[in-house]
Amino acid sequence: MVISTSSFELAEQAVAELQELLGSEPNLIRLADGEPDLTVIRAFAARKLREGVASPEHTLRLAELVTELDAASRENITRRLRVHTAQFEALQQVVRALDTGTDRLAEVVTQELCTSLGYGKAMFSVVRGSTWSPIALAVNPELSGDFHDLITAIDGREISLREAPREAELVRRRKPYAVDAADTYRHTYRPLIDLSRPAGYLAVPIVVDARAVAMIHVDRQSDSLSDTDVHLVAVLAGACASSKERADLRRQISTRNEHVDAEIQRLTQALRHLEQPLTMPELDTCDLPRTGTANVDDSAPAPIVPRAHTLTAREREVLTLMATGATNAAISRRLCISDGTVKSHVQRIFKKLGVSTRAEVAALCANAKTVSGG
Repeated sequence: MVISTSSFELAEQAVAELQELLGSEPNLIRLADGEPDLTVIRAFAARKLREGVASPEHTLRLAELVTELDAASRENITRRLRVHTAQFEALQQVVRALDTGTDRLAEVVTQELCTSLGYGKAMFSVVRGSTWSPIALAVNPELSGDFHDLITAIDGREISLREAPREAELVRRRKPYAVDAADTYRHTYRPLIDLSRPAGYLAVPIVVDARAVAMIHVDRQSDSLSDTDVHLVAVLAGACASSKERADLRRQISTRNEHVDAEIQRLTQALRHLEQPLTMPELDTCDLPRTGTANVDDSAPAPIVPRAHTLTAREREVLTLMATGATNAAISRRLCISDGTVKSHVQRIFKKLGVSTRAEVAALCANAKTVSGG
């Protein structure tokens, strides 16, 4: 028996040879009527070999058939391992490409899916509330067919999720789904499906903070998709989510740092302002304004009151106002301090200047002005 390179052809040849060896056995008839499967056929042949057949010649032929089916299975497994290994190596390259930033995330993902990972078409969409917007599409350069109208249709316009029940369910449940050729046009967004014409497709959500923020659609155009494709694209979607989370976190940190830097700059300026020498008006003097006014005449000469240097700045202000005849209430209003505080200042002024009445204070100020030439 010659082993065919096609698993389907090999299965058909194996069933035909089993029928020649075993005749019209019921279980074999069911195998022939169903879809050929190398694993099932090999198990059937091995069971018959253990049970024994009519002649040694048939036993030998049956043993050779089982051996050939074993070899075909191992070859198929090896081929699938090579394919999967190449896919996962390509996936690592795509994930590394995502680390460069999210500014072109949609374009990078779709292009890599159709080149490094070998899919026919790939589409990236963002989800906003109750709408989704396809924003990027890539087509495998080896794929035949004119998809210009499909590429043009991917313009970022918002589409209501009510018009795409499958996408709405994906956003709600945050789980991927695969559609085979028979269901391609059922509950899908027909305008894009009509332009794409895939033999089934796969859609996977990109989930951030327990919310589907984007979707990835892929197909192989003429071939169906497998569970491996679901896992592969799901891993890529997870990498996209991680990349987006990192980018969002970097933006938040950058914004917060800008705010903190602004606050530090503001505080630094305030501290520098406080470090500057404090300029105060000359309070070692008492100016005596015209009779009947409670305001200080800044243009009058500045007579020096004895022992005024022992007073604090605030006490000098109070002294100046006392010399004009201002009452405690007037001083309180003028300096925006309480009456009690004014009284305390007055008592300390009396003690430091060696006087006991406001009249004595006024006399000291008047005498100082006269001596200074006022």
